[in-house]
Amino acid sequence: MKHAFGYLLALLGSAVVAGCAKPPAPVVKPAPPDVLIETPVLRPVTDYEDFTGRTEGYKVVDVRPEITGKLKRVFFKDGEFVDAGDPLFEIDDVLYTAALKKAEADVEKCKADISNWKAQIQLAKAELSRVEAAFKNLGVAQTDVDKARATLDVNTAQLAAAEASKSAAEANLNTARIQHGYTTIDAPYTGRISRRMIDPGNIVKENDTILTRLVVLDPIYVSFDIDERTVLMFRKMIQSGKIASSRDSKLEVLVGLADEDGFSFKAVLTFADNQLDLNTGTLRFRAEMPNQPLQFGPLPALVGFAAATAAEQQGLKLLSPGMFVRVRLPVGKEHPGVMIPEEALGSDQGQRFVYVLNEKDEAIMRRVKTGPQDGKFRVIDEGLAVNERVIVSGLQRVRAGMKVNPKARVANNSGR
Repeated sequence: MKHAFGYLLALLGSAVVAGCAKPPAPVVKPAPPDVLIETPVLRPVTDYEDFTGRTEGYKVVDVRPEITGKLKRVFFKDGEFVDAGDPLFEIDDVLYTAALKKAEADVEKCKADISNWKAQIQLAKAELSRVEAAFKNLGVAQTDVDKARATLDVNTAQLAAAEASKSAAEANLNTARIQHGYTTIDAPYTGRISRRMIDPGNIVKENDTILTRLVVLDPIYVSFDIDERTVLMFRKMIQSGKIASSRDSKLEVLVGLADEDGFSFKAVLTFADNQLDLNTGTLRFRAEMPNQPLQFGPLPALVGFAAATAAEQQGLKLLSPGMFVRVRLPVGKEHPGVMIPEEALGSDQGQRFVYVLNEKDEAIMRRVKTGPQDGKFRVIDEGLAVNERVIVSGLQRVRAGMKVNPKARVANNSGR
């Protein structure tokens, strides 16, 4: 009985507690999130392909001696700019000066021999005339006539030999002059010189020892590689007339440096290799562009030092061979393109999408095919019309089918 009475009291207590509890609060539906929207803009665009490349010297010369001898003098400072014709090195010319003087003496000796034999021929001709006249008067025998004629022939032959010796001596003299001229090595082009690799006092070997390297920096080449599939795509587009070949018209490419986001330089495509690299499966292309001079700002606190620095650094260029660059190659002609801000694009498993609004202000996910980027804007090739409303800000608060509170944002069409 005690247990039954306790159970009854517990039931009555729970009923009282249940009767005193407050009813649950009604579920409050959240307000639609605020989002910014824009309509796509229509702009003229040009499709392109991007590649990575390197700068190359317009001309690169390994300066070598053309004679063997002892290096006597270096005329330049390591790393400075030189003009074509400036002296770079001097090789000891003692032996080559002696050889030159000997060659000159040999030529003079041959000239003297020729004069002597010409005089001998004149005497021989006179003797032959005298003997022939005496022979007609029976004053001399036939053998005297033959002897005089033979003497003339010998003298004529000696003159021919002397003239041949003179030609050989003149050739040797020309060689000696050339070799003597090689004792001074001049800059073949205007450009920047590297460090000297041999110090004075060392023996340098003809056409073997590398003395330094000279690089022509203006203009400068930009080289880049294009993969096989892209090469085939370009060639099929040329075949169909969609793009022009660089052999038929000047084709410009855009060049960007490692420290910039855009492309501030233009280069003209001048070369395409005749075969693909078997190791990489790419084809080498090369463009040519001017190399801008490096500009220096004033140094008001150090006027004297600034003047000296400007003089020392005169001729410096912005680009050096071997620098990393980005190359943008235009593909096809300019055409209208639908563009939206890059921030409006989302990504789902590698596929790009945008949220567009229907007439009920509900967000609809739309997969799109994107084209090239132009500054802060992205070209949309497929999936979007110009008059549609696109969510450009607040994507993280939006889900497909959700009603939103759209607020128009003025499109900044100049934010390229």
